[in-house]
Amino acid sequence: MQKKLKGDTVPGMITILIGIFFLVKTLATDNLSFVATTSDGVPGAGFFPCILSGALIFSGIILMIRGLRQNGEKQYVALDAEMRGNIKILLLTVAGLAVFLAFWYLTDLFIVGVLLFAVFLNKLYERKWKYTIIYAVIFTVFIYLVFMAAFSIGFTV
Repeated sequence: MQKKLKGDTVPGMITILIGIFFLVKTLATDNLSFVATTSDGVPGAGFFPCILSGALIFSGIILMIRGLRQNGEKQYVALDAEMRGNIKILLLTVAGLAVFLAFWYLTDLFIVGVLLFAVFLNKLYERKWKYTIIYAVIFTVFIYLVFMAAFSIGFTV
């Protein structure tokens, strides 16, 4: 009997390769330094990409180990109706993000673009406006605390 790659093994390998690709690209780019290059100790521009690449590699390893332990019990290619619906939502989200980025690039109307994108996602995910507003406020406060308070990285819009 021929052994086949099981369950999450292939997606785990793909995740590891993506993480390695972005880690190598980040480290190979001269202006993306991991360590602080300024006198105020702010992390370099490569800090966040390196952390995310490492997280991708770690997650891929965990996923691959989990797939190897499943002994072929799980299928990762079979699509049912729920998975098709999820793929449709994922593709529409990616398309909406591409339209948002194009709109922002062509018009320089960032806030309007964000609002239109929020309306699109709200309709796509069939969420209530109360949920959307609460989630947006919590996420904005989190981003502010991480980047402004913890890392002293300012954003201009």
